[in-house]
Amino acid sequence: MLTRDEALSLLRQYGGQAPWTAHCIAVANAARAIGLSIGNHDSVDPDTLWTLAVLHDIGRYRTHHPIAHGVEGYRLLHGLGHDTEAFVCASHVGFGLQADEAVRHGLPARDFIPQTLEERIVPLADLLIDGVCPTALEVRTASLRERYADDTEFLQLLNRASTQAASLMAELEARTGEPIEQVVRSVARSS
Repeated sequence: MLTRDEALSLLRQYGGQAPWTAHCIAVANAARAIGLSIGNHDSVDPDTLWTLAVLHDIGRYRTHHPIAHGVEGYRLLHGLGHDTEAFVCASHVGFGLQADEAVRHGLPARDFIPQTLEERIVPLADLLIDGVCPTALEVRTASLRERYADDTEFLQLLNRASTQAASLMAELEARTGEPIEQVVRSVARSS
């Protein structure tokens, strides 16, 4: 597992000052905040969350396609020997890709479905940050639906992701008694 500094260095190496790198940092901060909010209820490492989340979109150095950027991130990080981080790049797309979907996009023939709580929080945090700004899940998914209205495959993944994200938010809120969207908004105000 990469350290926080190593992950940030990789992000800077492949993204420079591109606007999408600021999104990655905002998502990492949101994921860490979610981890801190549930820390007393589950064994989640907020720093691991930050490291995984900061690299979730590193594939954008090659493409901004809503699915292919996860594949490119996987290829890059897997090639560098960072398999845990590579898995998160692929699995954050649509809250995970099933084996047949993975193969269609050039990934190995296996499921890329988030399993650990950390792996599940990364795509949730991603769906709660629009650019660098916190947003509501419904607002973000509506924005993505509009932006990618002609990409039926992505829209199917987005529908699944929206359902998974809402379910995970409800699960985390039941554990903590704290609205996750509010947690994410509060970290943005303190940054």
